[in-house]
Amino acid sequence: MVTKTSEKKLAIIGVGPRGLSALEQFYHTLVQRNHQIKITTTLFETSENLGSGSVWNINQPNSNWLNISERALQNLKGRPELKIKEISIPAFPSYTHWLPENERELPNKSPDRFPPRNKLGRYLHERFDTIAKPLLAHDLISIKKTQIERIDFNQEEFALYDREGLIETFDEVVLTIGHQPTELSSQLKKFKEHSQNKPQIVFYDEPYPVTRIIENSQISSESIVAIRGFGLAMIDVMRALTIERGGSFKTLDEKTLACNYAPSESTPRKIVPFSLDGLPLAPKPFSSEIDELYKPTEQEIINFKQIVSEAASGKRNVSGNDFLKNAIAKIAARVYNDLGASRYDMGTDIEELKEVVINWLDDEHFQHKTLLSTKMETIDIIERYVNMALNLTPISLDYCIGQIWHHCQPSWYEAFSHADMNDDNIAKTIALHERLKRFSYGPPVESMQQILALIRADVLDLDFLSDPEIHITQDGWLIKKNDNAVTATIMINSVLDAPRLLKVISPIIIHLLRQDYLEPIHSELGIETNANGLIKSSEKSELIPLAILGRLAKGSVVGVDAILECFGERITNWAEGAVSRLTSK
Repeated sequence: MVTKTSEKKLAIIGVGPRGLSALEQFYHTLVQRNHQIKITTTLFETSENLGSGSVWNINQPNSNWLNISERALQNLKGRPELKIKEISIPAFPSYTHWLPENERELPNKSPDRFPPRNKLGRYLHERFDTIAKPLLAHDLISIKKTQIERIDFNQEEFALYDREGLIETFDEVVLTIGHQPTELSSQLKKFKEHSQNKPQIVFYDEPYPVTRIIENSQISSESIVAIRGFGLAMIDVMRALTIERGGSFKTLDEKTLACNYAPSESTPRKIVPFSLDGLPLAPKPFSSEIDELYKPTEQEIINFKQIVSEAASGKRNVSGNDFLKNAIAKIAARVYNDLGASRYDMGTDIEELKEVVINWLDDEHFQHKTLLSTKMETIDIIERYVNMALNLTPISLDYCIGQIWHHCQPSWYEAFSHADMNDDNIAKTIALHERLKRFSYGPPVESMQQILALIRADVLDLDFLSDPEIHITQDGWLIKKNDNAVTATIMINSVLDAPRLLKVISPIIIHLLRQDYLEPIHSELGIETNANGLIKSSEKSELIPLAILGRLAKGSVVGVDAILECFGERITNWAEGAVSRLTSK
């Protein structure tokens, strides 16, 4: 019989990709240590398909696409074989080697592949199964499908509670929970209240799961559907309203993926998106060959990383996010200048280009002959960006900056996480990254071609795109812009809230805040953590082995929404610390 002192217990709360990675890294680290203590792990997750999480749910429709190409997923490494005494945990391949052999190689000139998100979900779920089965068979892990709502700590151990009460006590806890519900804005509260007890109108306060939209019998060929937001989630909603309800896109040109749209009897008559700025996404470069045009040199990445590291560590005195703007400007001016005849303008030298980059990073509406004007019609902006992504038209400096930033992001994630600088400087730096997502996190070309097809078919209505007036009426929502007006009976919020700790309303986070275990790194950001993932705030919380990895630690870490970061160094740092703490007690 194992005594209390010779057995330790770990709880992993949330078993999406980060929870899977935490489990893998914990046991990978454990096999490297020679110890006699038995450690058991309990996994808490309510979804059926462990490892995939809600974002990569294996049961979601095929119309929800990955926003990272399979070429980029070559960096999602596999897991080595692990042996814990008599237990053998099999190796699991990288994503690329998990694919069928005929899908592993893609010529540089071929369009990048962006498969359904459920495909990556299957990979993650299979990967989880292969580590979980041998550990379950030897009683080293257990799985509880319940939602933890409360965590208490008594100086020695954690007590975990769900809605029914106390479940168990643990020596160490790590939260790997993803997107958490947040307090609705005043506008959304009004929309929600307005739709209650009114069967003729429908309001969705979040876009997922899109199956609710696909199956809604109130949406018909006469419906006008308003979508709050004009980003990536809007595209998922758009495809749910069209493809998944019987509409179809027919490709007209295999080289550009230009297409036209045919509705069905179940697709809405109008889709009306709107956002605060009305600016569209810019698609990713069409192929590896085109993407290479924007790739910084190895030395430029080394220099960039050094600048960011010095600022983040406090070695360089910085004001706001100027250090990052200057670092981007230096690379962008060189890359843009080297585009030669592919540039918008040939008469701007490198020094002026640097100034233009900095001015544009300060103000997205800054005007210059190298930049695409935000005053153009939205459809024209989209068409220009699509042709830039296809390398069929001169490249604007703004598009170039966005693609360069995409290449710089992994180095920035590594160098800027756990920055030792003024909280406002951190917030301003992250805000710049968020603004550049319109370019660096852009969708595939095919998605933007579908948007263009819907505009030309007079289904997607952009007349109300930029900050319209919205009035609540008995018939739904009256949307007005200039001299145009339309009434929508279906309203879908596609804006996913940022992980602002003070706005999160999930019970577990509210309880930890009330117990003074958590505090935000900034009012607009998430939880402050150490490099090993342990929470860092008051003297009280410094003493407890509670770690938070992922989205809720935004601000302490950056790149919280990137799938590759789920399997990165941060998880390894946590695992090494957790194993050391548990084996030394």
